Amino acid sequence: MSDAALSTKDLPLGTLAPEAPYNQLLARAIASTTAGEVISGDDISTLELARKELWSQLTAMKATGMPEFSRFAASQHDLSLDPDGQLEFAWKSVDHRRIGYESNFYSCDLETRTLKPVTLTHPGPRIIVFATGRAFAEKNARLIHLSTNESLKNARNVMSAQVYLVGSRLVPGYPQAPVQVVAVAYDMVTSEVETPAIRIQSILNPTFIHPASMMAAERIFGELIADARFNEDGTFARSHGAIQGRPLADDEILRNLGGLVLVGGSVGCSVAHQVFRWLDQMLVELGVPDQVRANARRSCLMIHLGPTTVLPADGFTNRLSIINKSDEFVFAGNDISRTVEESEATGRFFVPDSEAGEGAGGFSGHGYHLVLDAPATIYHGPDGTVFDPVGTHFGHSLKHYSNALRDIGLGSVVQRALDSQGPFVLGDLINNAQTSGELQVDTSSSTPPPAAGGP
Repeated sequence: MSDAALSTKDLPLGTLAPEAPYNQLLARAIASTTAGEVISGDDISTLELARKELWSQLTAMKATGMPEFSRFAASQHDLSLDPDGQLEFAWKSVDHRRIGYESNFYSCDLETRTLKPVTLTHPGPRIIVFATGRAFAEKNARLIHLSTNESLKNARNVMSAQVYLVGSRLVPGYPQAPVQVVAVAYDMVTSEVETPAIRIQSILNPTFIHPASMMAAERIFGELIADARFNEDGTFARSHGAIQGRPLADDEILRNLGGLVLVGGSVGCSVAHQVFRWLDQMLVELGVPDQVRANARRSCLMIHLGPTTVLPADGFTNRLSIINKSDEFVFAGNDISRTVEESEATGRFFVPDSEAGEGAGGFSGHGYHLVLDAPATIYHGPDGTVFDPVGTHFGHSLKHYSNALRDIGLGSVVQRALDSQGPFVLGDLINNAQTSGELQVDTSSSTPPPAAGGP
């Protein structure tokens, strides 16, 4: 068992503001509940007021610009910046590391709920979950007093749960449905230092692509876009930097990319984003025409579950970023205030991504935020106010996320994406699912129906 005392730096916002009253109170409250003490209602109210004060202070800092906020976060995490203000870290150019199985793709063994190696099948409807299961393992271990080895075992269980929950909550008829749901488990984020590093890197240099993401992209997309030679690890064989092969026919590329959903979980959202950007770069290398590349980007669905950093908007990619508005990990790396305010003001779950437009002020219908009100550190349940930071993983629990998505019927949108062949507009799928009564898009019956092209 681990005897390390819980500190504020073990909390999602603790390193950013270790002296903040909220983090001080939260660390003591977790220690008390772990010791079997009951937190009073007054103590919970005090915690909630302190949380709101801290969130207000950090939101004000973010309003000055996320790059500046990220540099502040880097200093708090003792991460170095180069003279140009870019992040420096040793693993920036290091190839992948991974938990030691015989394959880089895994499914969930439904009997044991553990990971098992699988081969990615092409073609066919499929969901790929980007799982970086060790990202929070060390901090989680201290929260529930686990040893390092126990925490790594837990990490593998978390990765298995990601596959199971995504499949069972978002794929109608899973596991009998003919949809392959797998994790790609490149263990490139393996420590408490690397977790914030990749968050900050994604903001300061959004064009950065890690070698692990390049490798994952080539193993996932290579056979779908090119007739080429491949290395034993599934990456493209290159000569003098050039891919040894030729692109498939334009319509074949689009058909192959159809029915593919990429799901990023937490810091895995950054990995998924990088993987998708490398797909576009591979199409450039292969000489695929611009219009076909644009259609290729619109032939897949990207789902970001609890993104822990800001991801650059792209009006030509079907992307759904899902946040729990009280998720402390999401809040640590994002400015979510305007999105949450718009959701609360309109009573709508789906908020168009105002940055994902075609031209200034436009909205293409491809990008949305989905705002959930799921259990968090402190939440109001049917039996009153609840304090449960560990069980809800500070609002970052995939179980609560996926259950909420099931309850509003998001699987109806996912199924439409899996059935698609070629480019589509996410807003059209959302409208179609709502019109059919399968999807709930608002929290009040008085909300008017969405306009054409998006809710």
